[in-house]
Amino acid sequence: MKTIKLLFTVTAFAIAAIASAVEKPKMNVIPLTADRAIVAITNENAAYFELSIEAEDGSMVYYKESNKPLTDYQKVFDFANLEDGSYVLNLKVNDTQLSRDIEVAHKGIYVGDSKLTFDPYFDYKDNVLKFSYLNFDKENLNLSIYSKGDLVYKSKIGNNFAVSSGYDLSKLDSGEYTVILSSLNDEYAFSLVK
Repeated sequence: MKTIKLLFTVTAFAIAAIASAVEKPKMNVIPLTADRAIVAITNENAAYFELSIEAEDGSMVYYKESNKPLTDYQKVFDFANLEDGSYVLNLKVNDTQLSRDIEVAHKGIYVGDSKLTFDPYFDYKDNVLKFSYLNFDKENLNLSIYSKGDLVYKSKIGNNFAVSSGYDLSKLDSGEYTVILSSLNDEYAFSLVK
């Protein structure tokens, strides 16, 4: 029982540390006219960012990468040349991603709620692979390890909100490996050399 309490306490502290150490950007999308909207980004600390707009089919219709760390960014977008349909506005600041659905129609621009996600934390040391992830969508997760494109290990992680695990890789041969943490909608990769 003491072990369970200790494990729970350590996990709670790890989650609190992750949540307080990550960026917390804000992205407001304000329609100005039926075809135009202003996108305003603010971040507590100056950081590089990536901003993109993706169409429903996954094609990218806009991409911007800052060339210096910023705390604020604003741009007026003209959606008149886009076809009516659903788009996703994505903002990436370090390991933090913020997404908003946008519906472009002939009558105007409709903006959905924000969705905040964080990249998982991976670490490899002394033949032990450790990772943690805040699974906000509670999706079923899988962990796969590949060597030169060949699958060498696969594990179902489950759909818990706070995921933290470690794997002993001492029995794997020396070489380069790619670790993939995946769900139905997302995939994160981590490379390691053993």
